Amino acid sequence: MFCRSCGTSIENGIAFCGNCGAPTEAAGGGAVATGTAPGANTFSDTVSGKPDAQLLALVKQELGKDYRIEKELGRGGMAIVYKGVEIALERAVAIKVVPPESANAGQAAERFRREARLAASLDHPNIIPVYRVGQAGPLHFMAMKFVEGRAVDAIVEQQGPLPVNVATAILKYAAAGLGFAHERKVIHRDIKGGNILVDKDGRVMVADFGIARALEEVSMTASGMMIGTPYFMSPEQCGGQKVSPQSDQYSLGIMAFQLLTGELPFLSDSMVGVIQHHYMTPVPDIRAVRSDVPQELLDVLYCALNKAPEDRFATTKDMALALENVPLTDTEREEAEQMLKILSMGQAIPKVRTGSLPPLMLTISGPGPMVHTRPAITPRARPVTGVGPIRKKKKKSKKALYQGAVVLAVTIGGAIVVKFQENTRQQEEKQRVAADSAAAKLVFDDSVRKANAKGKIIFTGMPTGASVQLQGRSWYNGVIDSIEPGRWTATASAPGYQEWKKDLVVLPSATDTISVDMPASDVIAANPGNSRANAPKESLESAPVLFSVDPIYGKIYVDLKDRGEGRKQLMLTLGRHQIRFEAPPCTPWEGTIMVERGPTLVVKRTLLDCQ
Repeated sequence: MFCRSCGTSIENGIAFCGNCGAPTEAAGGGAVATGTAPGANTFSDTVSGKPDAQLLALVKQELGKDYRIEKELGRGGMAIVYKGVEIALERAVAIKVVPPESANAGQAAERFRREARLAASLDHPNIIPVYRVGQAGPLHFMAMKFVEGRAVDAIVEQQGPLPVNVATAILKYAAAGLGFAHERKVIHRDIKGGNILVDKDGRVMVADFGIARALEEVSMTASGMMIGTPYFMSPEQCGGQKVSPQSDQYSLGIMAFQLLTGELPFLSDSMVGVIQHHYMTPVPDIRAVRSDVPQELLDVLYCALNKAPEDRFATTKDMALALENVPLTDTEREEAEQMLKILSMGQAIPKVRTGSLPPLMLTISGPGPMVHTRPAITPRARPVTGVGPIRKKKKKSKKALYQGAVVLAVTIGGAIVVKFQENTRQQEEKQRVAADSAAAKLVFDDSVRKANAKGKIIFTGMPTGASVQLQGRSWYNGVIDSIEPGRWTATASAPGYQEWKKDLVVLPSATDTISVDMPASDVIAANPGNSRANAPKESLESAPVLFSVDPIYGKIYVDLKDRGEGRKQLMLTLGRHQIRFEAPPCTPWEGTIMVERGPTLVVKRTLLDCQ
């Protein structure tokens, strides 16, 4: 028989697939993955059945000093994921562990270490962050953020087709996270609803770079081996050919089709049939079952599902920008954020009614499926917020605008396409030359190799005005910075507090958060009114602030310093800070915020006049 998730041949009677870890039909009631769609196999899957008590005891023994292990969350082809609590910071984490029998095999441990390095290098709001990577006894482990929410495939299974604004939000943020990874030469290779998570705050995050591969890294995968989930795989991936960012775009396009229709575009009685559809069958017409999907969103979907990789988006960031151009009002975007929060908690929203998809038309001979052109990626003005009759008038004027745009496109479309293709070819050639130069630099420049192996440290909990001295540098609250691997001693001092000192072990490509606990000195402690616990607000250290700027490529500046783009949570010292959002050609916004202790401060702004 064959695995329903990855198509691998499995002997009869085997309960779990040896390639992807998904339960098979032979598992019966003893091991059933709940809340999943075809191809799902993620950390959020709940695998029932009797847990491996011996391995759980070993995990608690080896990791118990730093983590409080609570329960098993799920398992894949080479690792098991547990929910735990990081004792020092009392924060929930998901801990991915390679069992000793897999680690001793060598290849699984090396693949896990490679995955950990890749995942730890991706710091983006729409990618699940990795807190720590290491080895404890015979166990290789990786501690990640624990996401309280649901996977997209579980949401679709319960809800069915999603509203246009909700589907667009999921796709936009997933494309933003993938675009960030692709710019750093990392491809996911297993994009599907089960690996896109929505947390309780409505944030969309890409999970499980478990089979990702750096473009410049020699693959451990045998030539011609098919890795991924066939329902979501691109034609080139189905054929075991070289993958690219466009392969992830295709998988995201399959997921987009599922979000809008509630069904996968290509189904068959066998995996061979599914793969054949990917190669030769045109994508079904969504308009035949659902008429409310705007043409701009359909253009993005069908472009991503072009059979040839070169016909898809030049970059995944371009795909995210095209999704940003889907015409939605501010009210519709805010409603999408609220509905994502509701769906992440397992609650339902009003159902979307659709028709039945027509039968698949397999193209074996004659003209193949048509090539869909790339949609516009230049940011344009957003529809204004409207309600009631006003919104209907806006829709009518929008329709007239579309008709005028079609006439204009027919008139000058040929010249634009030729110019666009030439610009794309030149851009891809520049990128290839730059990639070759970068590869040569990585081979011969030892300093670059050392820089890539650096660890990262974040210090928190310091009194106002205090700093940590480490390697001759000053480190402040909430600031993440790189440091050479090795053993180091960090010290901190501040008036009225006892001196703090700690020996640190920095691991390559690892990120550690260090809490600086500086008790009040004897003089201050003698007066309870001046103790640190009762200190006035201006003496407290820092507090979290969540920034969100729309459009997603907008830059965030705090006190004239560039702190990222799109959606970013930062630790800022208490007090007043100057904020600036920029996203050319939009009108920038400036303002002042007051950071105080308490709930996370949210600073959200939509830039205007994005002509």
